[in-house]
Amino acid sequence: MTTRSESAQLPLPSHAEQERSATLSARITGEIDRRGGFLPFAEFMRMALYEPALGYYNSASPKFGPRGDFTTAAELGDLLSRAIVAWAWKPFAELERPVILELGAGSGALARQLLEAWARRGREDIEYRIFEPSASLRARQQAELEMFGDRIEWLDRLPQTPLEGLILANEVADALPVERFVNTERGVLPLGVASAPEGFRWQVGAADPLLNVAVAALETELGAPLPLGFRTEICPMLSAWIASLGAALARGALLLIDYGLPRRELYHPDRSDGTLICHYRHRAHFDPFALVGLQDLSAWVDFSACAAAATAVGLGVGGFTTQAHFLLETAFHELPTTLSQGSIAARQAAQTLLMPGEMGERFKVLLLTRGVSWSLPGRDLRNRL
Repeated sequence: MTTRSESAQLPLPSHAEQERSATLSARITGEIDRRGGFLPFAEFMRMALYEPALGYYNSASPKFGPRGDFTTAAELGDLLSRAIVAWAWKPFAELERPVILELGAGSGALARQLLEAWARRGREDIEYRIFEPSASLRARQQAELEMFGDRIEWLDRLPQTPLEGLILANEVADALPVERFVNTERGVLPLGVASAPEGFRWQVGAADPLLNVAVAALETELGAPLPLGFRTEICPMLSAWIASLGAALARGALLLIDYGLPRRELYHPDRSDGTLICHYRHRAHFDPFALVGLQDLSAWVDFSACAAAATAVGLGVGGFTTQAHFLLETAFHELPTTLSQGSIAARQAAQTLLMPGEMGERFKVLLLTRGVSWSLPGRDLRNRL
């Protein structure tokens, strides 16, 4: 794990960024004091990422691509968008007026690529909506997608009238705030945040009945208790998030693409310190208390929990596979040309999206359906959920 001294070697932020981080840190410190010296980690993560005007996703700093902190599939080229359109082409023919609702559209690159890919197939009637809570990212998206005019609508909340089509969440679920906890001889205890002279530190909290119930249910699903000393994360809002998306879907599918694992692999004894990770200027490290508000915080997705939450609200699990399998099965006609004749950058991008050590295996694709019998191409991994 990266130590505080190692994270101190990260690139130095600008003076303005340091001031913003200090302002947010002071606000978090005030919240810790208000709560008696202990702040649940999910609340720290929420403030660090989403606090108005100060949190990571609500600031104007670049986040995606070479000038940002990490790279999404859309910043690597249009292979993912072409694959999604190739997969959705026949299913969308079942719908009279299909709608795509993208959650957290980032730089807007994926939306642009998807609309361009649909247009190349002669379909410019696809209605596109974006639900983007971040004002700064919404402004960037609007500039990126200006050429599409009123074909794109930005929403302030999920639609109250359920839509027919596709809800797309690419690298969204990993940024949902998580709770950290440790299994001790005294039982499961929350790992929260306390103030420290240098900023913040981990603090073991008192037993939390709700956390105990959630972990007990997790251990029942695993068929064994977690080892003593095991530290990891659980996402308390995941079920409610899936339910809200299910309520917004009348007919069609929800496509989740993210890095994560089925439950038994995510909570394997060998993964004894969880999956919480931070990204700053393309450096990955493990200190969430460094550069507060200036770095991304995320945790791997429990896809078994996603599937269970979907089933609970009447959604079907139409497929589960790796990103590599999804791409290979949908864009296979174009991949040989890309890998043999494409530019060096295009070949490197394709390899990043496909290789097991990169995004190919770490990223999974989960298809949740309502009122349709759609499925995913590639190897079916639903038996692992």
